[in-house]
Amino acid sequence: MLPFNASDFARIMEQLNLTPADIDKALSQPNGFEGLLGRMWSVPNGPTSDATDSDTMDTMLTILDDAKKKHEREKGMAPFPYDPPSRMSLIGAFARERASHTDNERSGAYTTRSSTVGLEPHVSRSQTANLRPIRLSQMMVRKTHAGSLLICRIVTPPKRTVAVQFGAEDSAGDVVMISLYNYPGTIGAKIDALDALFPLGTVLAIKEPTLKTSAAEGSVPHVRVDCPSDVIRLTSEDPLSSRTTWRTGERVPLAPEPPRTEDGWKALGNKYFQSGWFTSAAIAYSTGLRRTPFSQVLRLNRAMTYLKLGHAGAALSDCSHALGQQELPSSLRVKALYRKAQALYGLGRWAEAETAFEATASEFPSEAASCEPWVERCRKRRQENETGSYNWLEMYAASLSKARRLDVADYKGDIEVVAFPTRGGGRGVIVTEDVTAGQLLLVSKAFVSAFPDDCNPPETLLIQNLITMTGQYGCGASLGTKVAERIAGDPGCARLVYDLYAGPSLPPPPTTYVLERSPAGAIENFLEFETPVDISRIEGVLSFNVFEPAGLPLPSEKESDHPSALFLLPSLFNHSCNPNVGWVCFGDTMVIRAMRDIPKGSEVFIGYRSGDESFIDREEKLRHYFDKCTCDMCALDRADGKAACKKRNALEGKISSWDTVAKARQGIQNLQQTYKKKRSHQDSTMTRAFLHLARVQKKEGDVMGFFHSAMAVLQQAGFVITDKSVKGSIRADPHLLIDELPIRKTVPPMMGAMGDVYIEICIAISNGFREHYRDDIRSHRWASAAVWLHDIRYGGGIDLFEAHLLDPKLREQRPRY
Repeated sequence: MLPFNASDFARIMEQLNLTPADIDKALSQPNGFEGLLGRMWSVPNGPTSDATDSDTMDTMLTILDDAKKKHEREKGMAPFPYDPPSRMSLIGAFARERASHTDNERSGAYTTRSSTVGLEPHVSRSQTANLRPIRLSQMMVRKTHAGSLLICRIVTPPKRTVAVQFGAEDSAGDVVMISLYNYPGTIGAKIDALDALFPLGTVLAIKEPTLKTSAAEGSVPHVRVDCPSDVIRLTSEDPLSSRTTWRTGERVPLAPEPPRTEDGWKALGNKYFQSGWFTSAAIAYSTGLRRTPFSQVLRLNRAMTYLKLGHAGAALSDCSHALGQQELPSSLRVKALYRKAQALYGLGRWAEAETAFEATASEFPSEAASCEPWVERCRKRRQENETGSYNWLEMYAASLSKARRLDVADYKGDIEVVAFPTRGGGRGVIVTEDVTAGQLLLVSKAFVSAFPDDCNPPETLLIQNLITMTGQYGCGASLGTKVAERIAGDPGCARLVYDLYAGPSLPPPPTTYVLERSPAGAIENFLEFETPVDISRIEGVLSFNVFEPAGLPLPSEKESDHPSALFLLPSLFNHSCNPNVGWVCFGDTMVIRAMRDIPKGSEVFIGYRSGDESFIDREEKLRHYFDKCTCDMCALDRADGKAACKKRNALEGKISSWDTVAKARQGIQNLQQTYKKKRSHQDSTMTRAFLHLARVQKKEGDVMGFFHSAMAVLQQAGFVITDKSVKGSIRADPHLLIDELPIRKTVPPMMGAMGDVYIEICIAISNGFREHYRDDIRSHRWASAAVWLHDIRYGGGIDLFEAHLLDPKLREQRPRY
């Protein structure tokens, strides 16, 4: 998720003509932001005045602070007895809301949803056998009922906001609204899928339930469940269910009749599988297996479903179990072998997967054709993992696809995680060998990721984060549920998340980090958790470690559609505004390269925010990570004084208004006066200012001035230009043309923060020579400089450069450099 602070709230409020009272009212209601921001997408972006920004920024910070204080105040308020509504009023209210949700879904309307993070969600760590049954009439509002177990069943069809909500009754017939957050299978789920996941009559046991109410007057209390491991789905055979007598009758009206045979559960699971409702399919197969535990058909169907869900470990367990049975029919054995090989592939055990596919093809020659491509994929993944050799052009093409999830292996180069007691997370990353600029250090697949196209129609979630006191928007607000889904299907990976930094209010992580799953047993009953899912820790981890997987240009997206991802090893890198390594994402895969030569044993830094932002903007957006950034770049800015930095920030905002050379030169002079002393290399503000001057010169027809100004930008950044000539002969020997650049191959100190700008300047100079002087020689040399810088920044050589930056119509016309 992309955090936005007071300035972003200011822009939103200005665009929507919202007052602080509007926001405060919305914060006091469940999903109150949903209606408030529903009109946002029809409002064009536009500037706001400085005075309004300042006033609104202060107001929004006050609102966030008030929301946190309100939460703290409510924790101290006395509980009061729950007064259940009438059964018919609750069912009627749900029917109306459900109809509205169905209409919105069918219309394909763009949906905005909202929620709050940092409400200290309860996680039950008690064994079910140690909990005492409780009825709704015994419960209190504003209380977590420790030591208790609420047995209830669903009496209304579900609907979805951020949570999945439905009406439920207890054995006495009293009703309540249940709100399930972070429940697997609910992200983007449509009405039909929710009906399959939460059918009428489903019996649930909720561990240590919390009965809550919002501060809004007249709001209805509801049971809020943040942790999916606190919900147990009961079948008719479960003692907790079979011992329960329901006052309203044995069956809920209109509830579907559950299957009673192996074939019935297989048919139901297959129906859900074919509809793409894989969580419901896994539940159906698991329920069938509880009744017919020796059914290898159900087990292997569940294995296939686990593969679809990304639960490779659970799939491997099911396949291994089936293969361990004597006299397994060949029709099932071939499925078990093939799916076992796929599971090994999904776990990144490439060599074992390759052997398994080859063994499957050997035992069943009819499967050779389907196994052969998998064998080739295994070999590619092994090569990537062992050597760091990737097809960057293929990765770039895949990153432009709708799914944006790449089939590549992780790679770890010459880096190591070590303890740094002075860092917030107590750890950092160093290089274990001397590293050169452009060297590949890490390729990391996202642990979980969220992209706009994951939901159809698209959805945007707005999260009020009381942990970091920021807002978060975009599709990435679903990451908490995605982490819970992964842990549900692969409990052994939980430690990989829990061992990340989760903020100052939670226990610190260990000083070491091992990128290996913990040993975990088989998952016999899907969504029955042996250990709790620590949603509080997950919220903290996501608050401080989530990346927006920014990459090479992607198809245009709405501003609200920011993709989001949690990466494991990259989360251990500490920050610098002028980092010595750079990261870029190809879809859900992060690539980290050295941006300059780094001596052995040195710490490596990435940028949590873009280093080409002003000091004022960086400081505000980094505030929720640490009190202040101590990198060299921020130290220099801080030494200039707060007043000078604010003036610089204001002047920088006017750069685009410099529409004449005279205005540009005067603006640059005003900017220079905000620096106490001249720096050894230009920062991002002055680089943008001089680059704008060059563009204005070009626009006014001063081509010579454009070339000199553009080259001056590079020189002031630290480049050594070996050929500043604009006209005339270059050299007598044209054969040196291809190999020799107009700049020395020495990477400047600001490459990590400004690399893309330097590439842009070299391309602009190249285009200038071609367009104005038809000078192909100089044009090609400056293009070659751009290719060299692009290769350091992104890798992939000229092929990726062309695919990334050249117009396809011009590609065939341009000679190779």
